[in-house]
This record gives sequence, structure tokens and C-alpha cells, in this order.
Amino acid sequence: MRLVRLTEEYIDEVIAGSIGTRGPKLPASALTLGSFDGLHRGHQALIHGVRAARARLGLEAAAVWTFKQHPRLVLEKDPEPFLLTTWREKLAVLAEMGCEVVVAADFCAQLSRLDYHTFVARFLKGYLGMKHLVAGYDMHLGHDRQGTAETLRKLGQTLGYTMEVVEPVREGDVIISSSAIRKALAGGDAESAARMLGRPYALWGQVVPGDGRGRTIGYPTANIEALDVMKLLPATGVYAVRVSVPADAAGPGSMGILDRITGPLPEIDRDGQLLSVNPQAWSVFAGMLNFGSVPTFNPDGLPLPRLEANLFGFRGDLRGRIVKVEWVARMRPERKFSGVEELTGQLARDEATAREILGA
Repeated sequence: MRLVRLTEEYIDEVIAGSIGTRGPKLPASALTLGSFDGLHRGHQALIHGVRAARARLGLEAAAVWTFKQHPRLVLEKDPEPFLLTTWREKLAVLAEMGCEVVVAADFCAQLSRLDYHTFVARFLKGYLGMKHLVAGYDMHLGHDRQGTAETLRKLGQTLGYTMEVVEPVREGDVIISSSAIRKALAGGDAESAARMLGRPYALWGQVVPGDGRGRTIGYPTANIEALDVMKLLPATGVYAVRVSVPADAAGPGSMGILDRITGPLPEIDRDGQLLSVNPQAWSVFAGMLNFGSVPTFNPDGLPLPRLEANLFGFRGDLRGRIVKVEWVARMRPERKFSGVEELTGQLARDEATAREILGA
């Protein structure tokens, strides 16, 4: 996968018409664009449409334009966590989808003020060589959102590109959207979210030190912190989960491996430049996860809810390692127990339920 970075500085040069010699310029391309938070089935239809158009029209490149930082992170003063896919997660999913070219632009004031005609002429046509645009049914581009499917199709007759509009993708009666997925997760409905995403909702996180209490009661847990503080977490509660860990972290005594896979966790620098998408080996474990304040041991609550995952049959050391958590189903809300005996009895029932859900 090739990453084309458009920094704010470079965007200024393109707008001014002095592109200069830095940065690549694509050959004749099919292109789609958007924030693509979640890369759900609706977004996937656009990306598949670009790849199909490239083959059908005999073009040289298929490109996806997106933003390194979601526009809300720039426009809102203090947003609550809302991201369905962080930047690294988005790159990982795009790599798994086989995307050829990803254009990663900085969302900035200059772009937000640009009229759609100038944006298409300078960036999509002049810089990226766009010959065919694949647009969503709800496309709104440029200042005052005047670049609609209708106005962009008319502009294509002037600038020399063709265009197609992809109709909405539905899950039952619901049009799949990032907002609909956030609503499902807020209600703890991991299964509906997965159907709209086309995959389980997932988090990349780092295992950090915990209280060590789980090990003393027979249910050791990995305490996981999201790699990005703006990552949206589902409603609190107890979930059946799949957890992917680096293959070398699973010791020889690990008996609960569901699957062994290879997949990318892209390396990026501080500017978001792609350094590597080399596949890595992962071992996948079934498990159960509590997201909450652990009220049995913290009657006054915690400053922030905590992610604690118990991996069935895992033997090894995950401290400091990166893991991937996939929420499969919410089993029950978090609750306070009278003591350790009542808690461990419920944990045994939770484990049995999770194993049944996960086929472990």
C-alpha cells in the first residue's frame, strides 16, 4: 500500500498553484474520498467501486482520499471520544482491503474554506490525476457543502472526469453510517455494530500494569489502554471477546489458541507517514472482558472505567505488548458482588457463556 501525505504546508502550495517538486503525483486514477471513520460496509462499497472502475476503465491507479485527523478533532474544541477507527486502525483495515493508494491529507482551515470547484480542479484533477470519481449518495464537498453528486457530475463535464454514485448500504431498515454504529455501541449492541462494520468492532491497545487481583482469584486479566484517547469504547459491561496477541507472547503452555493469523499493524511516524505494513504473526484467544469500575473492589468507583480481559488458556507475559480486542457480544451489565466467592461464581458462568458464544 502506498501512502501519499498531504501536509498543511503542501496543501498551501497546491492551492497557490506552485506544487513544486516534493511528493508524488499519480497517473490516471479512479478515486473516492471521505473521512471513512469506521470503514463500514457503506465505505467498503465505495472502495470496491474504485477498484472496479480502475479495472473497467483501464486506469493506472485506484486511490482513496481520507484525512489523517478526523475533521471533528479540528473543528470541535473538546470532543468526547468518538473515533470508530484511529489513524493506525484505519491504515490497517485499508491494507487488509488491498488498497493500492491512500491519500492522507491534513484537515485544515485552508481546505475547509476552499470551494468544491477549486478543490476538484487543483487536488483531484491537477495533483492526483483523477479520471473517474466514485461518490457516496450523500456526498457534500467544499465550502458550504455545495459539491453534491449533482454539481460534481456537471463539473466533470467541464474538467474531464466521469462519475458514479454509490447508493446507501442498509442493515435491515437502517442505512449504515458511522453515527448508527456509534449508537449501537453506546447501547452495548456489539453484534449490530459488527453487522454494519462487516467485522467485529475492535480496539488496538497496550497492556499496562494492573492491581494483580485477578490472578489471586483464578482469573488473571490483561489491563488494556487504548492507543488513542479519542477511541470510542462500547457501553460498560461484560463481553465475550476475541483477543489477538503477538505470536511470540503466547508461551508453550498456552492451550486456548483459536486461530493463528498474520496481519498488519502499520508503523507510522509522528507526522503520520507510513513506515511499514509488514505482516505480523498473531495468536487469537477467546476471552471475556469487563469494562467498568470494578465496583466489588472499588466501592467509590474509579476515575476512569477500566478494560480488563481474561484470555482463556493463555500462558505468557503481555505487559507492555500491543493487543487487538474484538467485541463479539455483551453478556451482562457490570455489577457489584457481595464478595470474592459470589464474584468467582459469576465469572465461571460468564466464562461458560463466552466459550459458547465464541465456539471455544
